[in-house]
Amino acid sequence: MTTPPGDDGGPVDAGSTTSDASTPDTGGDAARPADGGNVPPPHARPIPRLTGSSEVCKLINGQSNSDPTANQTQTRANLLGTDLGIPVDQNGTLYFFFGDSQGYKGIWQPGQSLPDAVGFASVPSATVAASPNVLCTDLSFVTLPPSQSVGPMQDPTIVADFAAGWMTAPSGQQLSQYIHNPAGQGAYPQLPGDFEVPSGGFSAGGSIYLFYTTVDSPSDVVMKASYLAQWASPSTTASPGYQILYPVDELFDANGPLYGDFVNVAAEVSGAYVYLFGTGDYRKSPVHLARKLLTDLASPGGFDLYDAASGTWGTKRGAPVVDVPGFGETSVRYFASIDRWMLLAEEQTAQHNQIVARFADAPEGPWTDDIVVYDMADPAFRNLYCCNTDACVGQQIIHCNDAGFYATYLLPQVQLQPDGSFVVTHTMSTWDPYNVVLMQATFATSADGG
Repeated sequence: MTTPPGDDGGPVDAGSTTSDASTPDTGGDAARPADGGNVPPPHARPIPRLTGSSEVCKLINGQSNSDPTANQTQTRANLLGTDLGIPVDQNGTLYFFFGDSQGYKGIWQPGQSLPDAVGFASVPSATVAASPNVLCTDLSFVTLPPSQSVGPMQDPTIVADFAAGWMTAPSGQQLSQYIHNPAGQGAYPQLPGDFEVPSGGFSAGGSIYLFYTTVDSPSDVVMKASYLAQWASPSTTASPGYQILYPVDELFDANGPLYGDFVNVAAEVSGAYVYLFGTGDYRKSPVHLARKLLTDLASPGGFDLYDAASGTWGTKRGAPVVDVPGFGETSVRYFASIDRWMLLAEEQTAQHNQIVARFADAPEGPWTDDIVVYDMADPAFRNLYCCNTDACVGQQIIHCNDAGFYATYLLPQVQLQPDGSFVVTHTMSTWDPYNVVLMQATFATSADGG
């Protein structure tokens, strides 16, 4: 998903560099059950506080879009730029679901409506949990066979083209009901194109499930709807084919099944349920909560909606769990090793453009107030991360006068530090250069920093 000029996401608070010498969380995508019945009690534990943040590395390109990183995506996968990077741990393989993906040579150029790529760590997810910086050299992409790729014919240094995620419509339905802006300016109706991207994903029962967005039309790329798709047999060696299961929500009219509050959806499995943290109007919405039984994933509907005002579950629209109207894409995790839920997301209002964190003891909350992790207006962030010339050298990641950050997605594990603090690792997108950066933030859990 590329961000148009003037719709900046924004950069980050510059902080201390964190260490990889730590103990990973072993909770993975599973989490303890949580249930609502009454408004949850106030926070009984100290609220984590940010003690530092740092860049780990640029994942896709270096000083510019065409400058390779150690992952060599330009030649290994004919991939020049992309965004998002939603991590899903599937049986020990950590997949990353990227958004609109631009080709390096001969494929998928700007203006064509770009498809979505799938990456994966070429080392086990346990290795990533222990040392997330391995992603700086060991991020790979699902590719087409070289014999079916265009890139190698354009440039012999290119190994293969990245394989775009493709959809199959539900029985008796048409792809055009779900994909309104197909890749290749409509030439590939099975490939979601610009802004029709994954917004959240989770693993259950041997499959990976993805929440996808739908726009109004090729000329109006505002995200207006969502649907759930299943990758039944995830593989690092086969083209990613997804079965669309059913619509989830929509904003085309006032009849959205979930009241238009779940167009972008972050998903986290907890006990018998998958919990959905949803937003409606893009970057103008509070965060609502829903859930669905994992046993009912194959069937449409069946979502419970949470009302934060009464602390009850039902079928009617409820008050949001986070009431600030400034969210679009979000990321939510339950970290078993610290027994906390965490939300990380861009919060964009008339007053600020920030990446904020919130914590809770249960998905229902109560969620803490914003903890600002990165702020586009912070001089320390700008001094460290804004590019001073055409080339983004060293830790510089954004041409801050023209662009900003967005789409932060938490990896499934945290790293516990000897002093009791913990480190979260996440992806973060920038659109000038068009890149995904790996970042870390450290939080202390008591007033004395331990």
